[in-house]
Amino acid sequence: MKLYVVRHGETLENANNCLVGRLNSSLTEEGINQAKKVSEYFKDKNIDLIVSSPLDRCKQTSEIISNENIPIIYSDSLLGRDHGEFTGKPKESINFDEYWNYNKNIKYEKAESVKDLYNRVAKLVEDIKEKYKDKNIIIVTHSGIMRVLYYYFKGIPDNGILSEITIRNCEVFEYDI
Repeated sequence: MKLYVVRHGETLENANNCLVGRLNSSLTEEGINQAKKVSEYFKDKNIDLIVSSPLDRCKQTSEIISNENIPIIYSDSLLGRDHGEFTGKPKESINFDEYWNYNKNIKYEKAESVKDLYNRVAKLVEDIKEKYKDKNIIIVTHSGIMRVLYYYFKGIPDNGILSEITIRNCEVFEYDI
């Protein structure tokens, strides 16, 4: 099984470096172009299914990648991290390393904890591995989910900090399962 994970195309909030999470937003023209470019990458990959976050920016990206040729299903498990009280704020307004520290796992008033997010995403991966074990799957999702998936497959670092990677819009990560 091959698992491809794609971050959605650019939104206005991404361009302004804000914590978006579960806000529903659409792709910019640049985001649409990014999705078209990444769709070319998948043309010869024999993809069986796209599993996508149900938020509009991911739906749009999925539809462009699919080009009506690959079935798409939507999963709430792929919703972005619920940033709660930090939603819409600039990323610089929080201690990003602390916010993404698995070992500290800070409980915020409204924002989803790192371990809750990790467990949600890990369960989805286990379900996908069981249900689609011989398939090639694309997951279209958000940077926080991609971050968790990266450390799910590579292992959590000793310091617990999951913010040490940067994920660009429409970047693709590949995993052999």
